Amino acid sequence: MLLNLIFAFCSLTSANSSDSFKLLNKTVTIKLDNISIAQALERISEQAAVRFFCPDEIIDKNLHLNYTFKNEKLSAVLDQVLTDQKMIYSIRNNVVIVQRQIGASPKSIKKNNTVSGIVVDTSGITLPGVSVILKSNRSIGTTTDVNGRFILEVPDEATLVFTYMGFRSREVKTSKAQNNLTVILHEANSFLEEVTVVGYGTQKKISLVGAQSSVNVKDLKLPVSNLTNSLGGRVAGLVSVQRSGELGFNDAQIYIRGISTFTSSLSAPLTLVDGVPREISNIDPEDIESFSVLKDASATAVYGVRGANGVILITTKGGKPGKAVYNIRYNEGITRFTTLPKLADGITYMQMANEAITTRGGVPVYSDEVIEKTRSREDPYLYPNVNWMDELFNKSGKVRNVNSNISGGTENATFYVGLGYYDEVGLYKTDAIKNYDPSTSLKRYNVSSNLTIKPGKSTEIKLGIQGYLNNVNLPFESINNIFADAYFMTPVTMPLQYPDGKIADIRSGSISNPWASLTQAGYANQWRSQVMSNLRLTQQLPFITKGLSASAMFSFDAYNYTSNRYGKLPDTYLALGRDVDGNLLYDQTAIGTEFLAYTKSNVGSRTVYSEASLNYNRDFGKHSVSGLLLYNQSDKIDTYATSLENSLPYRFRGIAGRATYGYANKYFVDANFGLNGSENFLPDKRYGFFPSGGVAWVLSEEGFFEPLKAAVQLLKFRFSYGKVGNSLIDGRRFAYISTISAPGGYSYGIDMKNTYAGKEFGEYAVDVQWETSKKTNLGLDVHTLKDKLSIQADFYKEYRSGIFLRRKSLPIYAGMINAPFANIGVIDNRGLDASVNYNNQFGKFSLQLLGTFTYNKNKVIENDDPAWKYPWLERKGRPVSQRFGYEAVGLFASDDEVANSPRQTGDTRAGDIKYRDVNADGKIDSYDQVPLGYGNVPRMTYGFGFTVGYKNLSLSTLFQGAAQVDYLISGEAALPFQQGLSRGNLMDNIADRWTIENPNPNAFYPRLGSGSINDNFAASSWWVKKADYLRLKTLQLSYSLPKSWTGSVGIKSANIFLQGVNLVTFSSFKLWDVELDNGRGDKYPNTASYTAGLAINF
Repeated sequence: MLLNLIFAFCSLTSANSSDSFKLLNKTVTIKLDNISIAQALERISEQAAVRFFCPDEIIDKNLHLNYTFKNEKLSAVLDQVLTDQKMIYSIRNNVVIVQRQIGASPKSIKKNNTVSGIVVDTSGITLPGVSVILKSNRSIGTTTDVNGRFILEVPDEATLVFTYMGFRSREVKTSKAQNNLTVILHEANSFLEEVTVVGYGTQKKISLVGAQSSVNVKDLKLPVSNLTNSLGGRVAGLVSVQRSGELGFNDAQIYIRGISTFTSSLSAPLTLVDGVPREISNIDPEDIESFSVLKDASATAVYGVRGANGVILITTKGGKPGKAVYNIRYNEGITRFTTLPKLADGITYMQMANEAITTRGGVPVYSDEVIEKTRSREDPYLYPNVNWMDELFNKSGKVRNVNSNISGGTENATFYVGLGYYDEVGLYKTDAIKNYDPSTSLKRYNVSSNLTIKPGKSTEIKLGIQGYLNNVNLPFESINNIFADAYFMTPVTMPLQYPDGKIADIRSGSISNPWASLTQAGYANQWRSQVMSNLRLTQQLPFITKGLSASAMFSFDAYNYTSNRYGKLPDTYLALGRDVDGNLLYDQTAIGTEFLAYTKSNVGSRTVYSEASLNYNRDFGKHSVSGLLLYNQSDKIDTYATSLENSLPYRFRGIAGRATYGYANKYFVDANFGLNGSENFLPDKRYGFFPSGGVAWVLSEEGFFEPLKAAVQLLKFRFSYGKVGNSLIDGRRFAYISTISAPGGYSYGIDMKNTYAGKEFGEYAVDVQWETSKKTNLGLDVHTLKDKLSIQADFYKEYRSGIFLRRKSLPIYAGMINAPFANIGVIDNRGLDASVNYNNQFGKFSLQLLGTFTYNKNKVIENDDPAWKYPWLERKGRPVSQRFGYEAVGLFASDDEVANSPRQTGDTRAGDIKYRDVNADGKIDSYDQVPLGYGNVPRMTYGFGFTVGYKNLSLSTLFQGAAQVDYLISGEAALPFQQGLSRGNLMDNIADRWTIENPNPNAFYPRLGSGSINDNFAASSWWVKKADYLRLKTLQLSYSLPKSWTGSVGIKSANIFLQGVNLVTFSSFKLWDVELDNGRGDKYPNTASYTAGLAINF
């Protein structure tokens, strides 16, 4: 309410203030040619960069103006334009308030009633400067004084219209003279006017029927190399999991409302940049204007089959009329691993190895002498004790990000040009003496430019060109493979290298010296580049009918990937002892190559996309109508195709339509359809029609809701239902065409000649057709606490049928080597997503709160499995990613208990895992396997955070979390000595194990053993570990420099900030980063970053 008092004060002193003086002295050159007052004010606003507030009630819509001004002061322009129309103006908070002159009422209007009163807001604070107009004759009116009071002579049974900037207009009927009328105005609900990006256009948020969420693009400006890693926890309904931190290959897996098919890779959403299907990983967040997520059938239907898994819409920034604005943003800092697996040292490893071999009567492999010499480090080359993680990784890496952009323009042309540079150096160490660079690093260069030209009043041309150049340097060997070798290599197998420079390695085995693979085997350099362009022409067609327009767009994208690899094999040795002089005695384990060998590979594509549409948008009083009819097509060619099939263009075409109707901002109806064609189906089944529709009711706009408006400003219900298609088929093009292959034949006769044996069907699915999803959405939107708190919640259900699967129920005697494909799969997917936002100002303090929640659960309805012997083995009715294994009921306490329990495979003894005999047949086998856990894609994800500000200082956070997710532990490090004693390190929690001396039934590890001598390493509930987590995703502290400091040097604003990403993770899972995608832990870890930066606006 303090703002209202300031407003009142400003209204009394505006004309003489220095700010008002500067405003009115702006020069204007403009021609107003037969246009309305509203259009004239809009034109003046654009050229003079000034805001107007003019109530619709005082504008004569039948009046048109004709003026020409050249280098005139704004005050002179307003004096002439407004005074001629019997209007006056004042300046308040740099806003020009236009009002009707008082006392200009015609004599023909009979005025025999005097109405007086006071105008207040919902808190009872008086409102000065409110426009009070007689509805039947807009020339009769007044404004409230500094105390919010008014007095006006009106006819009998008059209707007064009260209008005030920032508040909703209100009509009040009067029947007799009223002297103490109290009029309450409600603050304007920005939701009613706010516009958001939807499929192929924009729409007012209040009219949305479908389920849609958006992201504040400021929150995406993080020091990360991949935009997908900024989304987790920010969008309700969007699940984001980062499975690897490897530079250049760290895309997060993104699902919108979960997984509705049997292959998770086919569940990715459609991503559109400026309306064109494009990857979003390498987009510079600084160039993004808006980011929206479409989730239900009503929102995605216009995208047809491409939108089956949801749609992400990104719009890049454009320019605005006015002086050029220049921004620069720079931040730099360090990166560290979120969690680096902690492994056992050499002493512990040898002791555990001896224990593992002796539990079954074996002989210790490491003598006390060897263990002691390793402990003393008296000869680290013969008795190594290597911490491979310490040897391979630096404590921190480096990251730097620079962005600059300039935008501006005139009334007829605007522009935006942005440049970005991102540089990150990974944490792997290098060998300084090598004459090549195997370090891990990523450099990315971005450019984005958008130009909008208006050659005429009804024509608009937009040209956008974006691109990136991405360079990744890395060791010749895979980063993940090197990490896996370091993870699995025992600490006592070998040193890094010997004092004379010889590289250590064993003679044979699947694990190599990870340090040698990192620094001695060469390097690789990869380049990715993409140029993206789009040209759009929009023509208004008022000569046909008002509100009609036509639009056409053409886009050309070119992508190229080049990999240059330079590899060699080093000579390797293994020291076996020392001679009498103390010199190491070597066994050469491999003969290397002297020079780097060169290999090159290329991948590329060219994509042409075009669309044409007719759009209609018009209001008729309280009625609003819009329509869209659109045709689009695309043609993509692989420029380095390696097969005839892949050399053929990938083509798509479709027609989309949408019609919407709204009445009085209360009732909304929309209908959508997509008609799409796919190359995967027979000609007579090639096209699919997918309609959807929805309704919305804004209950808060009903008259009977008025008494509740002070408590609830918006209450809206949404419902949508539709059918969406999907043509994605894993690994197949032209799926209706059968494939035939020639088998190897037989060798017989004297010369054993191979004889051709005929042909066999490979894969065939003649009758394949569209997958279809029937989607239902029920949504709720609520704004309360004077619009400070907003809540959006949606319940959804999807029934996807006709999923493309290979048949499983055909018996062997059918004679088919490969079963055919068919549309036989069915999945039910449902859940709830919600978001909460709160914004408030407390004097010099500001507070923003954010919360998102997503819960999703799917189950298999049909997968063509034959009937299982027992119900607990059934896959139908289970989640898509349901794993199966044995149910562990503890550890055997004694050998007697083993003898008296159902028989298990192998040499089972006390301390081993005991499994439940589910079918009670006296033995543990595959028929005893039951569903295990949730799977590695979380059912529940959430995010919450806050931004608190005081004067120029602000602190913001985001926490990201997941629940109902788990991992099935596997692999040589997590499962001790699974591959024997020569392969596989140990985690440092190995002390938490069952032993005869400490028979802990709740130990992390069962009794140690060597190799697969029992069922301890079988998939079971014992190894299913809860992977719920809560992560401090972002933390930023920023300070805006006072304008008194920056204004003197021509800087509009400057901000310094400290920023952190992935700072702290709270989870019961401690072995490795909780988001990594497998139960082995052998993936390159995710990273945290700590940066400082500066943002300047000129």
